[in-house]
Amino acid sequence: MKHRETVHSRADAKRIIRQRILAGLFAALLGTGVSGCSTTMSDIVGTSIFTGGEWYLAFDVVSIINTDKTLIDHAVSLSTGQDCSTIRKIDGKSYCKKDPIPEPPLYCYRSLAAVSCYSTPDPYNTGAQTVDWPPTRSRSL
Repeated sequence: MKHRETVHSRADAKRIIRQRILAGLFAALLGTGVSGCSTTMSDIVGTSIFTGGEWYLAFDVVSIINTDKTLIDHAVSLSTGQDCSTIRKIDGKSYCKKDPIPEPPLYCYRSLAAVSCYSTPDPYNTGAQTVDWPPTRSRSL
């Protein structure tokens, strides 16, 4: 009889998924370390701590814990210029996400009746000081 965990929120679901991924990677790391039956001199002396695969799994676990990305996700992110994550894909989102395009800055100045905002600083060369104003897109430009 299997016991199923009840997930109450999306954050709990993400936490459980991360725990399962990390537990699987950790089990694979431990399994490769104790899979050999014979003991060699390098094992006794301690000169050969991990093999290449074990180091990869160890770094992968550390990477997932710190950045929510695997080592392959970091390589894909560097090559595509996007933010890619296996954890995000498991959560049901897209594997890679593009950075949002920043809106151009608005420069707002006091006018006779209100505040006027422009896309260029001081378009009429009046020497006016900018105003801290939360511009709305309907009034700007």
